Amino acid sequence: MSAAVPVTWEMRTPDPSEVRRLMTELGVTELVAALLVNRDLSEPSVAKAFLEPRLAALPDPFAMKGMTTAVARIQAALDAREQICVWGDYDVDGVTSASQLITFFRALGVQVRHVVPDRFSEGYGLNAAGVEAVVRGGATLIITVDCGISNVAEVDVANAHGADVIIVDHHQVPPVLPRAFAILNPVQPGCDYPDKRLAACGVTWVLLIALRARLRESGWFRARPEPDLRDYLDLTAIGTVADMVPLIGVNRIITSVGLERVATSQRPGVRALCQVAAIKPERVSAGAVGFHLGPRINAAGRMAHASAGVALMTTESVAEAAQMAAGVDAYNLERRQVQESIFEEAVQLVEDAGDPAARRSIVLARPGWHSGVLGIVASKLVERFHRPTVLLTVEDGFAKGSARSISGFKLVVHLEKLASHLVKYGGHDHAAGMTLEAGRVDAFATAFEEAARASLEERHLTRRLRVDAEVPLEWLCDALYEDTRRLAPYGQGNPEPTFLARGVYVFEARLVGQDKRHVKLRFDGGQGRAVDAIAFGQAASCPAPGDRVDLAWIPELNVFRGEARLEARVKAIRPSD
Repeated sequence: MSAAVPVTWEMRTPDPSEVRRLMTELGVTELVAALLVNRDLSEPSVAKAFLEPRLAALPDPFAMKGMTTAVARIQAALDAREQICVWGDYDVDGVTSASQLITFFRALGVQVRHVVPDRFSEGYGLNAAGVEAVVRGGATLIITVDCGISNVAEVDVANAHGADVIIVDHHQVPPVLPRAFAILNPVQPGCDYPDKRLAACGVTWVLLIALRARLRESGWFRARPEPDLRDYLDLTAIGTVADMVPLIGVNRIITSVGLERVATSQRPGVRALCQVAAIKPERVSAGAVGFHLGPRINAAGRMAHASAGVALMTTESVAEAAQMAAGVDAYNLERRQVQESIFEEAVQLVEDAGDPAARRSIVLARPGWHSGVLGIVASKLVERFHRPTVLLTVEDGFAKGSARSISGFKLVVHLEKLASHLVKYGGHDHAAGMTLEAGRVDAFATAFEEAARASLEERHLTRRLRVDAEVPLEWLCDALYEDTRRLAPYGQGNPEPTFLARGVYVFEARLVGQDKRHVKLRFDGGQGRAVDAIAFGQAASCPAPGDRVDLAWIPELNVFRGEARLEARVKAIRPSD
């Protein structure tokens, strides 16, 4: 099996004058100031807002185009006791968006219908048959969450049957918009909402802020309890982190507060999910949500039906939540097994086709591949080969699947150019889904490779590890850890602070884990002190005791059996010069 793409280590060099300015005006340490400048946060007011995320700093929700119209229509539906249907999506963003609306309406004393399409038989977004069924069932208002922006024909079906549609979405806007009653999407033309990076669950939460404000003005809560929207931020944070939108701006605010709400959540589903994932309150972080909570919610939609995720997030029964959480945990285990099998087969197909470095893209199609995990496998292939990747499963004359990309190749832009090969498509710059006729796969693969060759330069094809500062392991201490924690939560747009330690002496090194992919290490930390470390997935770079190595590392607090101890998490290892 070929080696993974080599990694180039890049040391960031912040402007010393900008670092000094932040130190003086904000009263932060030199390290914190350097980390801020490295993240293009050199303006003191912007850096201060980043370090102190506050709900009071959120923009006016009515600055979002369509918000006034959407809120008025929902309020009219509530006043007239119309039947409202929430139409979601099968990923975490869609599940948490739908769950927020369902929970909010329930708090108002209003029961709403909800629909989550089947990933395998219905696919993403609205479908005409489902819309007709909802309207026949009495719904006069459909609110889509995390979908709908591309459903021109399906919205027309709703309109023709006398139902209004409000679209709550965040995906790229197509040339022709649906004729919906209102569209809430920060990236649509003419939208003055200042932050365009929200996930759908973030747009949904902003809608709830606006809706509650109007209901309060109209006297709705004179005889009813008023929902505390901070209690909904556990769902918003989970969906935001899982959808991998940049954790800056509004996303940083709602995630920072939301993670605290996850740790103290009274929602039975969130508490049960944390329990099956073995996430204790003190260990709740964006990483824990991204690696442990999100995948379990996703697994229901990938392996069975996402309605299980909505049921888990909205149940008010502790016993039901425990049972449902065990179910999604089982789905997640099944998902991991299926995913690994497809990944191994896909890697072999790539390598059998010749030198992976000689191509600019990867397109693979096979009958029988489980469509629910193709996005994850595509991401793993991107990690391994660092090429835009499309994985498709072939069934009944069609190829359906997912794509993931790298910096320098915006998927949706290129799929628009290749639309003649596709039946339908949609997504983001780095993630997309598509359907095409099975007979067009080869032609699409050729065109996709040509597009990648025209767009990607050699610099795009090298994986880069950006290092924030040179910090010896001897400096590992509580103060250093607390400095780095000031920039949490980490994620897209705000990577974990990564340090370089040169010439570190290796005391111990051994492979660990069921598949021996990880490395447990002990290093010389100076002054007779040893520093324990873990390097996940670094078995190929495992040093020998007595070696001297350079480390790209992150200070981490390891809590085991109630005892907290500082360790190093190693992102990369290389022989020391």
